[in-house]
Amino acid sequence: MILKNILLGILFLAGHQALAQTNLYVSTSGKGNKCSENEPCDLAGIKEKLRELNKTDAGKVHVNFKSGVYELKSTFEITQHEAGNPKNQITFQSVSGSQVLFSGGTKITGWSSAGNGILKAKIPENADSRQLYVNGKMAVRARFPNRLDSADFGPYNRLLGFDTKNKTVFVRPQELPAVKQTGQIEMVINQHWYQSRIRIASLEKVRDTLVITPMETERAHLFQLTYARMLDPGKPYYFENALEFLDADGEWFLDKAEHFVYYKPHLAENIDNLEIIIPALKTLIQVAGTKDIPVQNVTFSGIDLRYGNWLSPSKKGSIATQGVQVRGYEKDTGPGLMQVEFARNFTVNNCNISGAGAHGIVFSKGVQNSSITGNHIHEISANGIVIDTYRKLLPPDSLMCRNNIIAENLIENVGMHYTNGMGILASCVIRHIIEHNEIRFGRYTGMQIGNHYGDNLNGMRDNLVRKNNIHHVMQLHDDGGAIYTLSTQPGTKIYENWIHDYGKSQWADNFPVNGIFLDNNSAYMLVEKNVFSNLTNVDRIKEQYNPQSTHDNTLINNNLLDKEIMNAAGVRGNLKE
Repeated sequence: MILKNILLGILFLAGHQALAQTNLYVSTSGKGNKCSENEPCDLAGIKEKLRELNKTDAGKVHVNFKSGVYELKSTFEITQHEAGNPKNQITFQSVSGSQVLFSGGTKITGWSSAGNGILKAKIPENADSRQLYVNGKMAVRARFPNRLDSADFGPYNRLLGFDTKNKTVFVRPQELPAVKQTGQIEMVINQHWYQSRIRIASLEKVRDTLVITPMETERAHLFQLTYARMLDPGKPYYFENALEFLDADGEWFLDKAEHFVYYKPHLAENIDNLEIIIPALKTLIQVAGTKDIPVQNVTFSGIDLRYGNWLSPSKKGSIATQGVQVRGYEKDTGPGLMQVEFARNFTVNNCNISGAGAHGIVFSKGVQNSSITGNHIHEISANGIVIDTYRKLLPPDSLMCRNNIIAENLIENVGMHYTNGMGILASCVIRHIIEHNEIRFGRYTGMQIGNHYGDNLNGMRDNLVRKNNIHHVMQLHDDGGAIYTLSTQPGTKIYENWIHDYGKSQWADNFPVNGIFLDNNSAYMLVEKNVFSNLTNVDRIKEQYNPQSTHDNTLINNNLLDKEIMNAAGVRGNLKE
């Protein structure tokens, strides 16, 4: 009896210990490392506290952020030193009813008139950005011709042609107004599923033609595009980033030489009521364990992330295939506002993620048994969510992204700067569930599953893409779709998705626009009971056959207008605004 009572006591204590919880508090004015409700700490203090707890079996640790804007001067990093103990569970969350914002941007003040309805403000000498946000919305970088269409970002001019021998580009002289600082100008060209951004090395007028010589390294990569009639005449293009182009309401320009930013407000805008932000940090939150000691059991919930930067295209240009995968420096895939690698049981939930210089959330490598759920991801320059930037065939288990869930997210207004961005880009992934998301308002593909791995088994398999609501995509480019696949994927199923309300843009190239596109080497997949409605000049399901490839896909009942499937697709419940 005594032994029984001792055992019961031990079990009681064990159960009680399992329920033990440590509450820590952080505020914008916090200091020290007590991290209590009455004496909250700052971000440096909470990291110090977590390092102490990581050495113990603390159990559940709730890090409660009090209301406020946390203006980050450096990336907030969580590593195995703070969250490597598999016996602990750490939740970073907003205090109930509070609004918590991690900002990687700098507010611009001190505006004065620059004439012609344009305002200007001094910025720090080291400030540089490719985006500006006005009350949370991405402003239009000054361009010619002006953007008039919010869907396809047109109108555009059309190229006279490319000189592949001399590696120059021909346009009409009247299509480039006279500018003083040609070194900052970018030429942006749409080519099927590509967007090419080239910096200009020199301009020369030869009779009725303006000859443009691009800078290196983008010059070499542009003229490698010798397939798919990429270098044919007539490609839509525009010029961007000169003060002389700033003539339309809502446009902006950053003068790096003189350290001024210029903005032309809309007639209804009062500068005193505008919050104008220039991004500074590349990544706001970095979660990074190691192959041997991953970050474990971490959740971010109810924390908003805004304003990230990415300057590589300003330094190297950008010749980017689908999903803003840049030729020539593939290792620089662009940062996420949240960047995660080598993590297990990681969750980001109920967050508002916007204002990304490149991507929203990136699971780069070695992220397993994790989830991205219930978030609003919007105002994104490139891709909303990226899974696997390692992108190698048959990666070792430590590098593979597997058993992750992407569900119940609203992903909209992606590809806002790099127009071939998409809602979700997932490369070599295993057993991912992508369900009940709504993806809308993009210039290219809704989601891509797989990458260019040829016709051999590559490690991908058993992914489920189901019950997603995808609409108003493919608003500019061609050769994509609402759901786009590449590579062999045994056991992958695409079913009960609702794809609707888009067509082929007048600026698209001469390749098709599709609903579900099983492209090169897509094989061993089931495509079943997907619903298509209100599509104009769109192929519902397209398989791109290669005579040397195996296309053993199964297509079943994809022509039904099933109301139950339509009603069940997309986000269920309310999202945080």
